[in-house]
Amino acid sequence: MGMGLVCTLNACSLDEYNPGGTTSDVVFSNEAGINALVNSAYVYYGAQFYGREDILMLTEGGTDLWINIANSGYGRQMTKYDGLNSTVGQIRNTWNRLYEIVNYCNAGLERIAEIPFSNEEEKKSRLGEMSFLRAYAYWHLVEQYGAVDLRTEETKTAVLTAQRSPELAFYDLMLSDLEVAIANLPVAPIPAADIGRATLKAAYGLKARVALTRVAYEESQSEKDRYYGVAAEAAQYVIDNQAALQTSLYGTPEEVFRPANNKNNREALFTITHSTVNSLNPQPNNPNRLHIWFKAKYSAKAGMVRDLEYGADRNSNSGGMCFMPTRHLLELYNEDIDRRYEDWFREKYYLNVNQYNWTADDLAAFEKPSGLVGSSLARGDLALWFTKKKVTTEKRNLPYALVDIDDTYTGARVSSNARFNVHFPALKKYDDPNLPEAGSQVGSKDVIVMRLAEMYLIAAEAEALRAGGDKAKATELINVLRRRAAQPGREADMLIAQDNLNLDFILEERGRELCGEHIRWFDLKRTGKLYNYVQQYNPDITFVQPHHVRRPIPQQFLDAITNPAEFGQNEGY
Repeated sequence: MGMGLVCTLNACSLDEYNPGGTTSDVVFSNEAGINALVNSAYVYYGAQFYGREDILMLTEGGTDLWINIANSGYGRQMTKYDGLNSTVGQIRNTWNRLYEIVNYCNAGLERIAEIPFSNEEEKKSRLGEMSFLRAYAYWHLVEQYGAVDLRTEETKTAVLTAQRSPELAFYDLMLSDLEVAIANLPVAPIPAADIGRATLKAAYGLKARVALTRVAYEESQSEKDRYYGVAAEAAQYVIDNQAALQTSLYGTPEEVFRPANNKNNREALFTITHSTVNSLNPQPNNPNRLHIWFKAKYSAKAGMVRDLEYGADRNSNSGGMCFMPTRHLLELYNEDIDRRYEDWFREKYYLNVNQYNWTADDLAAFEKPSGLVGSSLARGDLALWFTKKKVTTEKRNLPYALVDIDDTYTGARVSSNARFNVHFPALKKYDDPNLPEAGSQVGSKDVIVMRLAEMYLIAAEAEALRAGGDKAKATELINVLRRRAAQPGREADMLIAQDNLNLDFILEERGRELCGEHIRWFDLKRTGKLYNYVQQYNPDITFVQPHHVRRPIPQQFLDAITNPAEFGQNEGY
């Protein structure tokens, strides 16, 4: 089972102009108090971030891979850069919660050395966990907001002034924290049932990710190569020590996100947990909602009804926020040889009622001939097919409804045809067939935020791009994943040659492997590709500007400090 942590602390947030909770030296002077601090640092990752749409909009939205199809405007600030300013609630809330996590960690890290524990190994684990969680929070903060306020001591009173620290200072602290985490974290969580606690494999994984990201902030090639080396070494350690670290690749892509593998996933390096006992979740009515945000509209179409297999598609209409793949994302896959597409995307829907007779309205909705009125489908027959293929036959005369890639998109843009632009191949990575009822948003699946496949991609990128790197090794690392992804008998066709390995190919491969997994925005930012890739591959995002590699500093924070002019707003806002 997962941690199912319940926050028992009432944190004073930046709503009161204090990045974190006011704590008591008495309350946190013993083992129970430190455990409460550690647990509280985890809570926001599940209650406010991983499982919720806000962080999805900030990490996958506004990239080359996804378009928010909402006409209502919800989420447009992050997903389309439309109206992105310092008063946007998601920007403020993300800032507040991240600083609260930092403050919990600072409070615990200041105290833990002097506090006796009944189990010394548990004490070491808590030290490692707080170091890991602080690094993870600061990685989000510095990447989203830039050179902001770096705090390493508990904030106990209202913040009246704030000073910026350079990005490299954040990276120095993060890498130092991760060394502490590596020195102290166990291979398995303590207690063993607490899946979701940071362990040794997570610390090495985050070190690899942080070091790779740091490359973007270094000016000299020698320093870039240094951190490519740090990233490669950390990622390779995980690859080379899988058995010792209790991780391994699944045999097929489908198994990675198979719901049955969710609660004890061997490929996961770090997981944000959501309890199947809903009352144990910090927000019982809203634990993991990710399963609703990638769904194509299928219910009330061609006789289909919403069910647990196909999921809650209630947001997939022209008025509701929904993550629709761009044509670019779909065309990254060659589904004839790469099974990741069919394993991770849904195209086909089979009739889930006993019988359906085509109506004139449904036929018109799919531009099918009126002469098919009354023709029938039986349970299990193909009813809907939303495909990335180009269908050149008489696609309107088929017994089922077919929407192909040229119906869904006009060139690289989403079609203006409202009959078709809510029908698209739907990402299945967050499917949750164990909902309380069809259409419910109360999901209980854990969220994998770092997994072993990423280590192969990081090590390959570092080896391919650093001066003197081993490009043959980098090619083989990529090919490990591509062999795993191959359609049966097509392994040779999936292998790439060393000459193919450049940054654009690596970003394509990261898109194929990691799409939807809260990483794309960071990838495009750190490689300097955000603005150009969005313009090239996602032209429905018309407001993107070069300064969008940073979010605005929340106005509420600037209004609260006495030196807002000195602290300053980020460029462009």
